[in-house]
Amino acid sequence: MLLPEKIALGILIAVYIGLAIINTYLEPLNRRFRMLIEHSRSMKLRPLMILTHKYNDVVSLSMQVLLLSLFIGLFWNDWRRAMVLTSAMFVQTTAVTATKQLAAVNRPPQDHSHVIMKTGSYPSGHTAASMTFALLAPMVLQPYLPPIVLGILAIYLMSVALLTAYGRLFLDVHWLSDIVGAWLVSAMTFVLGRIFLA
Repeated sequence: MLLPEKIALGILIAVYIGLAIINTYLEPLNRRFRMLIEHSRSMKLRPLMILTHKYNDVVSLSMQVLLLSLFIGLFWNDWRRAMVLTSAMFVQTTAVTATKQLAAVNRPPQDHSHVIMKTGSYPSGHTAASMTFALLAPMVLQPYLPPIVLGILAIYLMSVALLTAYGRLFLDVHWLSDIVGAWLVSAMTFVLGRIFLA
């Protein structure tokens, strides 16, 4: 592992854990941001926000990861990259699940949610999974796709990830700090993926 990667990983982990620890102190900021979402929310977008929830749910996203990994392994015979993708997504999911249990942050009042979420709020699992996939998929596919195709794929996946993050706020199932925490998990997972592909 290179020194810059070690430092980056250390900083990301420290900020991630620190954010979980100080989460209760962020309540005023989280509530103000929630009010901003409330005042700008267009209910016409609700079906799209619900779609982002279903599209990036555990089963749906796991199928996407599995299919892409199998394609990389079977078509390009690159099982190493396929395993890095699946393993990194597993690590991300495990980190999110463990943190939800340990941090035990309460969710916001779920006034606009289509389904009541009962697990911990920090971090957002849907946001972490979609952003991690958006970062990892282009990286593992990089040797095999032309730059233009890779660019289109990266833009699509990043758009889905950002829309998903907004959807978590729109549907009142997460606080702003949950989204930031999710992005930190994604960044950590991305750095780990780069290390194993080096």
